Amino acid sequence: MQIPDVTAIVILGVFLFLGYFGLKRGRREATTSAKRQIAVDGTNVMFWRDETAQLSTLQVVLTRLRHEGFDPVVFLDASSRHHLGDKSLSERKFAQVLGLSPNRIMVVPKGTEADAFILEYAGQQKLAVVSNDRFRDRLSEARNIRLVKGRFEGNRLVLKKL
Repeated sequence: MQIPDVTAIVILGVFLFLGYFGLKRGRREATTSAKRQIAVDGTNVMFWRDETAQLSTLQVVLTRLRHEGFDPVVFLDASSRHHLGDKSLSERKFAQVLGLSPNRIMVVPKGTEADAFILEYAGQQKLAVVSNDRFRDRLSEARNIRLVKGRFEGNRLVLKKL
């Protein structure tokens, strides 16, 4: 293993650690409100309607999850800003636009994929993940995680295995 590879692994580990404990703090708040947590692959969900990244698509899914009694925790790739054409979107701005508290959203560092963070968090907390991703490149991490897949039929949101 080369030194840059080790550095990348260490950086990823630090972010996983910080993300896990930052979101875990939010879990304590969520359990007091008797809502069930669910992890959301925000970048994936944004493409569910018309295969175009739309923040409104993610908003509809989050609204439905909340209506069903879930407390969503959203993970986004750093590239989500680019896909939406708004590089000014920070975690705080994403949270504000999506109606989430800042500890319920994580934009992963540039150059990494949210998949590792989503699967680590969902695995640790034993949560389902809302995503159409099959995580084929991370089968061992995704093996015991229930996936909630979705799509839009016209304007109607269909969620499978919710």
